[in-house]
Parts: sequence; structure tokens; C-alpha cells
Amino acid sequence: MKRPLPIVAAILLAGCPGPAKTETGPGSGSGPAPIAKRISLAWGIQATTVSNEAMADLYLALTDERGQVASHELGRWKGTCDVIVPAADMHALTGMRCKTGGTGTELHVTTQGGDTIIVLKMGWDEGAPADPMAREEVKRVSVPLGVAISVDPVLSTTGAPGVR
Repeated sequence: MKRPLPIVAAILLAGCPGPAKTETGPGSGSGPAPIAKRISLAWGIQATTVSNEAMADLYLALTDERGQVASHELGRWKGTCDVIVPAADMHALTGMRCKTGGTGTELHVTTQGGDTIIVLKMGWDEGAPADPMAREEVKRVSVPLGVAISVDPVLSTTGAPGVR
């Protein structure tokens, strides 16, 4: 039996997928993956005095890409508190030092596993070497996995911070 050539050609071409398409958009494996979430960290400081001693109520404010703020209380600390850049061996994103004279406490913000922000504390003595292993955990905050974290300056030095 003889089949007409156009029918055979149509059957053969129907099974061919055609030329491969090249994708260059998100998810194609080319270039960095887009970051869906962002969180900005900032310190909140509310100075106070207790029995004629300088104290500060500290907060860690997390602001997401929509502008929503979550404020996490870190407690009341003795002395005058200022934002610092922690020593490189602390592997911290940002830091706070509360001091009275030549002693005090440092707080460091670090991350763990891409989904946890950890605030650590350690004693501080002027001129003494800092030991990263001497730090103790103060607060742990869960964030979405893969979120981009950036550091902003101090939120407030006199007023109450964002949402609690």
C-alpha cells in the first residue's frame, strides 16, 4: 500500500519538539537568584536613669521589605550605650557597647543557618582582649530562610522604638 508523502511527513513532524528555547529569566539557572525577602536590622536605645545611674533599654528592630517593623526587647543595660563595629573575629553584623567607665557589656548580632538571628553578650574591659567564646546568648529570632539581612543605623536614642 502506498501512503501519500504529505501524510507521512505530517506524522513524523508531529513528534518533533522543535528547536530548544533558551531562557534567561529568573529560575533559568543563569545569574543570581532573586531575593524575595529582605530584613533590615537596627538598634533601638531608650536612655533612662535608675538611682542616679545611667541605664538603657535596648531593642533590636527588624524591618521587612514591606516596611513592617518587629521590635525585640533585649532588656535594660547598665551604662551609656553606643553602636559599635565589633572586632572581625566576632563574626557579627553589628554591635552595641554599654559602658560605665572602663568596663561594661558588648552585645553582638550574628546569624546562624540562614534563618536565625542571634544576639550575644559578653563582658568588656577597656584594653583587654575580647574572647568570642566568652559570649552568651541573649535572644534568638527566627527569620525566613534565605532572607537578605542588612544593618541600619540606630532607630532611636530617646523615644520608644517601633512595634513591640
